[in-house]
Amino acid sequence: MGARRRRGAGHELRRVVLDATAALLSETGDVAALTMRAVATTAGVTAPSVYRHFPDKQSLVRAVIGDRFAAFTTILTTARDGAHGADGRLTAMAHAYVRAGLDDPGTYRVLFGATGAGPAGLGITADGEHPGAASFRTLLNAVGGCLASEINVDSEINVDSEINVDSEILELAVELWASLHGVVDLRITKPEMPWPDPAALVEHTLGPVRAASAGPRR
Repeated sequence: MGARRRRGAGHELRRVVLDATAALLSETGDVAALTMRAVATTAGVTAPSVYRHFPDKQSLVRAVIGDRFAAFTTILTTARDGAHGADGRLTAMAHAYVRAGLDDPGTYRVLFGATGAGPAGLGITADGEHPGAASFRTLLNAVGGCLASEINVDSEINVDSEINVDSEILELAVELWASLHGVVDLRITKPEMPWPDPAALVEHTLGPVRAASAGPRR
């Protein structure tokens, strides 16, 4: 009982529950296998304590995914802010993306691969911003910077809305994101394959943006 009392209450307890859930998902990468009882046990609290902050598993997973996406965005922005020049900033972000995914494959699979963690599973409506939007905005702005375009996407990116950005920048950003995701996901799901060095692959994924920045805009 003493250990449970030390967990505190209010925001402190909520943080403990979020961290416990994140740890479980990092270990398993499986949203479906997560139980509220396991979360309570890992957090060192009673199950009713968890339910006081999160009425059901869906709300808990939604909160954790939002929290982990925020941490992922911080990884990208920290890498960006430590580099110089538009190409240097985007390159640093791309390498940070892949390192983050490979360093914590369980969390990465929950953020990007869990079927139950999509917009419907998260309870996100068409007018609600997706939890990964800030990460994508960061990448989108960096790609725009490489093409000498003074864009700054800071509006909400909703589930079903169009993104009001130059089409070439948007397409290049989506292509880069998909390529980086492929580098991470293939190494996670098919570790037995003799994949090339991930850092070398990251450099290849940056090719289209670099080619576009060196040539005339379409």
